[in-house]
Amino acid sequence: MNTMFDSYKHFLETPGYNKIIGEEYLIVEFKCPIKEELFTAWSECHSIVYVLSGQKKWITPANEYLVKENQSIFVRKGAFKNQQYFEEGFCVLMFFMKDDFIKRCVKEDISRETKALKNINHPNFVYPIHVSESLNTLYHSFFSYLKQDEKISKKILELKFREMILNICTDKNNPDIKNVLYTLSQNTDGAIEQIMEEQYIYNLKVDEFARLCGKSISSFKREFKKIYDTTPGKWLLSKRLHLARNLLLNTDFTVQQVCYDCGFENDSHFIRTFKNLFGATPKQWRNSKKTIQINQA
Repeated sequence: MNTMFDSYKHFLETPGYNKIIGEEYLIVEFKCPIKEELFTAWSECHSIVYVLSGQKKWITPANEYLVKENQSIFVRKGAFKNQQYFEEGFCVLMFFMKDDFIKRCVKEDISRETKALKNINHPNFVYPIHVSESLNTLYHSFFSYLKQDEKISKKILELKFREMILNICTDKNNPDIKNVLYTLSQNTDGAIEQIMEEQYIYNLKVDEFARLCGKSISSFKREFKKIYDTTPGKWLLSKRLHLARNLLLNTDFTVQQVCYDCGFENDSHFIRTFKNLFGATPKQWRNSKKTIQINQA
């Protein structure tokens, strides 16, 4: 089963973690609850990750990012793969933030303090963050709030969060972060198209794509129909099957690997729908194409 770990929802709703919940953000300290060495996760929020101990690898279609103790990254909302290293304990401080929180920070803080903000056409999913001495101090300052039993002023916490973001953006060693945040704050039109084209390879459900786009399921389906003139379910199935056909033809991946790399939940569903569209099972289709290639050689 190709299950997806819904990180933001898990940490928001599951008791037992040191966490602070704001209207547009979530701060949590945790040791990873997943026991598999390699797993796929997703989040409807952007996040800043600071590794306290151990290491973990973030894997996207374009790159891999190994993040070690005292290192930090910015991760755009969406899905990615994580590789864990169990030989040493992993603990992390994670700052989730919604689109509206980023928009507010850019408008009220970043645009006033930094010059020459510019849009990035195709932003990466992960950006390394240089951890200065002052940023390291800021990260660790959140622990006193995380461990407090009494209610903490949300205004103070939001100011601390925004100070952290401003610290990152004004550090000359983080030239891309301010532009990524500016791009995200401006990206209101075309959000559905960008997210669908980037994320269809992951086993996300239609309601999860709606959350990723920041919309209700009904408005997501309505806007999707205007853009693509079909339903999200039909579009996803077609995109995944055509990608699978391309991988079967041009790689040596096993049928199971192609199935999971294209966002299908299990082998049987993949094989059945592939045969319905292309008239043969993935294995039969691949063998027939290879036979044709051999005969043409």
